[in-house]
Amino acid sequence: MAMMHEQRQAEETHVHNNMMGTARHPLRRLALLLACVAIVSSALHFWPFQQSTAWHMLCPPNSTTAVWVLSLVGCTVWQRKLDLIAPLLPHVSVFAFLTVCLLSLAFARDAGRTLSYSAKSLLMLVGAYTLFGCAMYDARSIRTVYGVATIAVALSIVYCLALRYVLGSDTSGFHGNAHKYGTYVGTLAPLCGAYLLGHAGWKRIAGAALLVTGIISYRTIGAVVGTVAGMTVFSLVQPTWSTRGLAIAAVILGIGIALAPVARGGTGLQRDLHLTEEDGVNVRQRYIEWQAELNLLAERTATGAGAGCINDYRSTYYDRLPKVNTLAAFDQNGWLACGAETGVLGLVCFGWAALAYFRRAMAPLRHPGRPPASQKRALVRANVAGLVAAGTTNLFSSVHYNGVLIVLVLLLAFISRTHVLMAASSNATY
Repeated sequence: MAMMHEQRQAEETHVHNNMMGTARHPLRRLALLLACVAIVSSALHFWPFQQSTAWHMLCPPNSTTAVWVLSLVGCTVWQRKLDLIAPLLPHVSVFAFLTVCLLSLAFARDAGRTLSYSAKSLLMLVGAYTLFGCAMYDARSIRTVYGVATIAVALSIVYCLALRYVLGSDTSGFHGNAHKYGTYVGTLAPLCGAYLLGHAGWKRIAGAALLVTGIISYRTIGAVVGTVAGMTVFSLVQPTWSTRGLAIAAVILGIGIALAPVARGGTGLQRDLHLTEEDGVNVRQRYIEWQAELNLLAERTATGAGAGCINDYRSTYYDRLPKVNTLAAFDQNGWLACGAETGVLGLVCFGWAALAYFRRAMAPLRHPGRPPASQKRALVRANVAGLVAAGTTNLFSSVHYNGVLIVLVLLLAFISRTHVLMAASSNATY
């Protein structure tokens, strides 16, 4: 069945390419331009209007995606060809998850919040996904988008380190919050670092440097664990010992520097490793939060609290462990929060999507005798590392946050387009 599904995707892509012609097609040019703008601007998060609710909705990643959706729909209506859209859509599991989010409206205390959450999720998981999919139509465009993603994460890391070690600020770059920053960089750094490590020369050094500086910039253990998990899996699927050694050395060096007491502000990550609060008595509030989310999921297994509405209910689910109100914003378990908000069905659908894309990412590596050739598998290994990192960081914060979800969508689009294009043509050079 998996082989048949892959063949059907390759056939759909071939039909889509025939209809849209070459890279000179205006829709493809527009997609690549808007994708680059969305990715680079995602590094800025909500800067410079962090306090503006309207800007949270109209920020460049959201605005460019909205422009793309209108353009794609307009082109489809003009040409009267629904086949323009079909090959670009995400896996059915994504639509199942979005459907559960919308249905949870019936059980939400705040219907407006659930509608807003569902609309933003739809815009990213479908709109941005089709944008990135159309932008990556051949080997050159895939390399371009990977390059832009690398620029974005490098910009985020450099700004964070400049604020911390030059200006003396303890904020986490453009994101401000350590957990949102950790989810953003903790996904992109392993993805782009593994991609660069798969090359030769200066790119390998750049990939190692990206990993080292990324880990140094973290202030949450979730980002560190995510990077370690991603690069561990990357090392397992990487056949070259020199690349494995460089990846492992970069991770160890980054962690060593981050935990060094001489690093100014270095105690931020050290504090996040503790299982108790600073009083040494109470359990760290992160785990109290996990308990509340688990209790909420157990109590409202079928219905959930409503997509985006976990805050309306969870305060009554802390049970006997003391709540001392020291929890940092966005410090939660994304997997448990997903289940608490959308019920077990929503959690299953999201897990289904993660598993579907993981199998798609691993497919070329499970068939060594099939295309792509060994040099083309660098992209595949990078995608696997990024997906594992994203799933792991989601234990300590959520990939669903506005301004962060775009990274997960980009990763899923990388997996899908790399897989489909390589299945459609084994002659492309990546």
